[in-house]
Amino acid sequence: MKLVIAVLAATLVAAAPASAHVGVKSFSPARGASVPRSLEVVKVTFKAKITDGKLTVRNANGTKVSKGEGSVINKKHAVRTRLNGGLSKGRYKATYSVLNTDGHVLTKSWNFNLK
Repeated sequence: MKLVIAVLAATLVAAAPASAHVGVKSFSPARGASVPRSLEVVKVTFKAKITDGKLTVRNANGTKVSKGEGSVINKKHAVRTRLNGGLSKGRYKATYSVLNTDGHVLTKSWNFNLK
């Protein structure tokens, strides 16, 4: 019985750091959405606090169309970036890289379209 309890305790302790990873609450614009070309801000909001983060947007040619590297906002629950004006119709890719409070870095991206 002691062995079963020890194995169960070890499993729970090992699983705790993995459950600490922050998940995405929402994307703005939403993944795959078609939005007006007048879009000014792109943002990703997380379910928990992050320590630091970056967010950039690129067009279909890979040219960066966002200003700067983005900034952490909303009491460290989101990262946003502003877009350059005068963007063309087409597909855009937003990529974020955030440092979780547990020390892990999460880098992902999503696409949206300007109509």
